[in-house]
Amino acid sequence: MIRDKALRFVQELKDQFGKKEMEAEKGLAVELFKLHALFFAMEDEKYGEKLANIVTREELKNRPGNVKEIIRSSYRMLESLEPSLSGVFLDDSFTNIGENSLYKLVVLLERYGLSRTEYQSDGAAAVFFETLIKELLASSKDYDFTPDGLARLMIRALKPTGGSVYDGTAGIANLLVEAHRYAKTEGKDLSVFGQEIHEELYGIGKLNLFVNRILPDRGDLKLGDTIRDPKWLEDGRLMQFDYILMNFPFGLRDWGYEFAVNDPYHRFDFYDLPSKSLGDYSFILHALASLKPEGKAALIVPFGTLVRGAAERKIRSMLIKDDVIESIVFLPNHLFSGTALPVALLLLNKRKPDHKKGKVQIINAEGDYERTRTQKYLTSKHVQKIVETLEAYENKEKYSRIVKIDEIAENNWDLNPTLYFIHVELDTEFGKIVFNKKKYENEAENLVHIGDIAEVIRGVNLPLRRETENGDGELFPVIQLRDIENGEIRFDSIDQFPVQTRDLQRVTARPGDILVSSRGTQKKIAVVPEYDGTILVSHMFIIIRIHSPEEISPEYVKRFLESPAGQYYFEAHQSGSIGTVLTPSDIRSVELPLLPVERQREMIRQLEEADEILRKACEIRKEKYLEAYQKIGIGPFIRPVSK
Repeated sequence: MIRDKALRFVQELKDQFGKKEMEAEKGLAVELFKLHALFFAMEDEKYGEKLANIVTREELKNRPGNVKEIIRSSYRMLESLEPSLSGVFLDDSFTNIGENSLYKLVVLLERYGLSRTEYQSDGAAAVFFETLIKELLASSKDYDFTPDGLARLMIRALKPTGGSVYDGTAGIANLLVEAHRYAKTEGKDLSVFGQEIHEELYGIGKLNLFVNRILPDRGDLKLGDTIRDPKWLEDGRLMQFDYILMNFPFGLRDWGYEFAVNDPYHRFDFYDLPSKSLGDYSFILHALASLKPEGKAALIVPFGTLVRGAAERKIRSMLIKDDVIESIVFLPNHLFSGTALPVALLLLNKRKPDHKKGKVQIINAEGDYERTRTQKYLTSKHVQKIVETLEAYENKEKYSRIVKIDEIAENNWDLNPTLYFIHVELDTEFGKIVFNKKKYENEAENLVHIGDIAEVIRGVNLPLRRETENGDGELFPVIQLRDIENGEIRFDSIDQFPVQTRDLQRVTARPGDILVSSRGTQKKIAVVPEYDGTILVSHMFIIIRIHSPEEISPEYVKRFLESPAGQYYFEAHQSGSIGTVLTPSDIRSVELPLLPVERQREMIRQLEEADEILRKACEIRKEKYLEAYQKIGIGPFIRPVSK
């Protein structure tokens, strides 16, 4: 009922202001949230009497032309009555809003908002506030929120039913609010603590805690940079908590590396410094340092944190060796608005029970979702399934594996789920296919690593735009991703670049070279044919240069890499935040059957025959369509474009 009322209010708000005016008044939604909190306080026995001495809701509605100054006085009074709200109301947003716009909000909120009785009823103001946030801010590119299903999963995975919970990147504090609600439904009490760097989100988060009756007695939010200036301290040290929930900003470049070098809170002393250009592990290590000795954390992490190399692999290996990673749940992509970023739920436990020690549970929940046209989401059914699997802590074919630390070490501390499931489902041109990794590795004929039969080289780095404009270096044609279509190189479209390289011959495309795209979601593979001149290969490709082409056909290797078995290796070595990023080392480790050359040629001939069948079928299909269009009278207006 309250949610429906909030939806009707939002519609009235949009009708009154119009889309253009709402976009122009950037702080309109924020000022609405503040007014809602003020009206909530006016009906609360703790603040109501003092606020009524300044103005009542009824009087406020009847003060056009002077409402801003009266509201300013009311805000000052509320901040004096509740010091934890100091600075939240009288900020730049309030200064900038026009008198007329503010008065419209007052009238709309009085006319279509909550009644006095509803403000006084348990939880109504919180539901109204939550609905306003979702309707007015959730679709904005300026705000990132943890989706409801993901928030429920994080909380159900931890089950915070007492003590303290902390979120170092709290945003609007929705995770803290949900954790507090969960504890209440279990008949328990929970104290919440948060920090947020974005001033506007911090203000909304404070109001969220206030209307949920958490602030001031059961929790608070502080403003500041969690890495450079953590606010929750005890005796100059990081305060520690029973539970931590964090959905931190992914891939943050300016995260505080210079500060971390001499971090006074010793968060990075035992795990080395995170990558200078990616701050993901700074938040993970901050969370770990903020946990009590028996504490548990639920963190949403980008896929890349679990597979990237260099400094991140070193930190990851130490976390695994220290046995603080309890479970990892790989989740569907497109859970966040406007991005296909794949993410995972990382569960940390400083005191794992005996039956979990020396192991990590890996759950592949990438198929657990419902979807709208543009976004995927977790339902209660999916959350329940994942939580039950976490609780059971046992192997479940194609879904859950309990992996020993020794096995993770053998996989170079990579936590890609593809490496740990015997039966892996792959999306191929033939639909879903199950690839049995273990059976393949144990029973396939004469497997060899590509690194044993070929030289594997990354292409040449292309110059930056300013270097191109300066023209430093000799001009060479360079094969880029766009120059390969349907497995063939389009030599007529190759651009030239000024290239500086010490070993020109090494990165020159030679006939018989296999070019494999090294990044991006679209795989491109081509064999270089005979050609005239010198053409280089860009760093977007890895070059596979067969040692003995008379014994191993480059076309055979290409066809293998395009097969479901080859596709498995692509996915197993995925190491980027979003798309696949292959390294020469990844390609060298790929295993393929080393067959006699005649059997290689036989396989190639059979696949070429299949391709020809498909090509002819497509031509017949096109002819039939054009005939049908002729019959309904639109044929004369359609002309296929000649290539």
